[in-house]
Amino acid sequence: MMKFLNLISTKICSKNSFVSRTKNLLIQNFVYTVFFFFFCGLISISAQNHPLKTYNKNDGLPSLHIKGGVQDRTGYLWLASDKGLIRYNGNSFITYTSQNGLISNNINVVKANNNTLFIGTDKGLSIKNHNGFNNFEGNSVNCVLTVNNHTFLGTDKGIVRVREDYLSPLRTNFQIDLNKVNDIQFDGKFYWVATNKSLWKLDKLINPEVLDRIDVNNYTSILIDGKTIIATTYNNGLKFITDNEIDTQTITSQNIKGIKKINNQFWVISEDEGIEVLDANFNFERTINKYNTLTTNKISTAFQDSDKNTWIGTQDKGIYFIKSDRPNLKKPTISFESIEVVFKSIDSININGYEKTLQLPADKNHISFYYKTVDITNSNNLEYRYTLNNQVSPWSKKSTIDLAYLSPGNYTFTAQSKIGELESDPIEFNFFIDTPIYQKKWFIWSAIGLVSLLLGSIIWLYVRRIQAKNKTKVAKLQLENHLLSLEQKALQLQMNPHFIFNVLNGIKALGNSGKSVELNATISRFATLLRGVLHNSRQEEICLTEEITTLKNYIELEQQMNPKPFEYSIITNLTLDPEEILIPPMLIQPFVENSIKHGISSVENGKVDIHFSVKNDFLHCEIVDNGIGIHQSKKIKTTSTHQSVALKVTQERIESLSKKSTFHIDEIIEGKQVKGTKVAFKIPLKTDF
Repeated sequence: MMKFLNLISTKICSKNSFVSRTKNLLIQNFVYTVFFFFFCGLISISAQNHPLKTYNKNDGLPSLHIKGGVQDRTGYLWLASDKGLIRYNGNSFITYTSQNGLISNNINVVKANNNTLFIGTDKGLSIKNHNGFNNFEGNSVNCVLTVNNHTFLGTDKGIVRVREDYLSPLRTNFQIDLNKVNDIQFDGKFYWVATNKSLWKLDKLINPEVLDRIDVNNYTSILIDGKTIIATTYNNGLKFITDNEIDTQTITSQNIKGIKKINNQFWVISEDEGIEVLDANFNFERTINKYNTLTTNKISTAFQDSDKNTWIGTQDKGIYFIKSDRPNLKKPTISFESIEVVFKSIDSININGYEKTLQLPADKNHISFYYKTVDITNSNNLEYRYTLNNQVSPWSKKSTIDLAYLSPGNYTFTAQSKIGELESDPIEFNFFIDTPIYQKKWFIWSAIGLVSLLLGSIIWLYVRRIQAKNKTKVAKLQLENHLLSLEQKALQLQMNPHFIFNVLNGIKALGNSGKSVELNATISRFATLLRGVLHNSRQEEICLTEEITTLKNYIELEQQMNPKPFEYSIITNLTLDPEEILIPPMLIQPFVENSIKHGISSVENGKVDIHFSVKNDFLHCEIVDNGIGIHQSKKIKTTSTHQSVALKVTQERIESLSKKSTFHIDEIIEGKQVKGTKVAFKIPLKTDF
């Protein structure tokens, strides 16, 4: 234009050479002024034809570099930027970054398939659904194509297929596999692949049989318009492919990044020269750039939403919005954004596609529903209402409801939205809250039965206790008459004669001292022990409960007769009832006797711990004392050899029970000091059922 003005000025000066220099300057300034106001008028008219709204950081955008955009089924607008994924609902922007689960903040492309988003980044792919983000690490992703439930990615190194857990590179040929794939499109029969070196046509992306290179060039994007394939090159215009014939159309713009069909026009997007608009016959119509409409020539993308509003993403000025001049007459669409049970979001199901009835326990009776209609141009005119089991709320701006302290039963929740007189189809969610357990009939009857059983057991135990007292009196008389014979029998049943001698002397001493109560108790305990030994010796196997009872009687007699007090414990860690576990009789007593006589007899605060446990079909037994240790006791041992013989015989019995069983006697050493002795063995687990 400056050249044109200078040319007019030169002609004026040549035709009026006799006019003074001052007059020529006045004429030249007048011409400049006329053209200036004419140019401003064109800009004003253009701006009126295309009313713009700019969104930048002041409106909540985290970045001014918008690389792509798409609208999902709900109506949310999703923008790809170099600082994360941006969601716009008509009022505000929300940004998702790597802190929210994205694989990278530098996003190249975003595509929507229903409400699933495929987010291509410089480090691979992120997929966003109702559960959050799933990430697939890989090369930089430039484009996404979903065909027949298969998703393919164009990357900096060929094409990859999105599998369930990983990205699978596709092998076509090295000229595709090793180059940058800028775009992939499917025309219903063939796949068209634009790389930075060539344009390709394939019948299949997986094991293709047709693999034709259409042209060699730096191809940046592909648009399918009917039967015509329109491909853009970076600096060589547009390519039209029809029936394998290719035509070229040169355009003014260079550095072309893509082409979009908007309002029956073709918008050719340049990364530094704005947008060149072609009509339906691909004739030049106008330009959209910083000289007439925008404030920048650095354009990244352009697209339309479902209301035919146009969005223009830039590299340095954010995003422009051009409102459609067509009225929006379609009814709104509503969907659930979130459903919370006791303030915890339900992430295990797809809440917008859940056709079953959600089963909730009685204590989960606080439910919150969040629902939303997204309308970019009418966000301030939206109203909502909900229905709970035929109870309808009034219309309001509120799009959430908390339902607290719900009673047990079945519920149906529906929600609707409206813009003006247009109402959305209702969405529905069914849930069931269970009855508290204490209100259920089976629990009430069970409680009554349990109380009745408890009362019967108490009465039965009381009767048994009276009977047991009478039996104890009779047993005492019988035991006193057979005390001497039991002493002789005990010698044959591995009972140490010194122990029996000490018990008898103790009984005698109690008799001489006149302590009849203690005398009776001691005689009763000793008689019970001897009777148990006599009874058990006639059996090949007894239950573990009987063995433990015999051990308790024996140890308590040892406590009573031993000059130094000591403690003991019998610990059971069993998965079965001790009554059901069988064990050879008198298997533990010799080791306990050895611990008492030779382990803790010379220490203060002696202690013997006996452990029974079941592991891997074996009964494990451990006898642990805090005495002087087995080696020291052997050095000072002066008693008869009865104890050694008993230990040896018992060890042989244990080893004969199972070839897999083990037997260990070890000293417990802490800090180079002997802290006691541990006897451990295991025998095969045997039960009486």
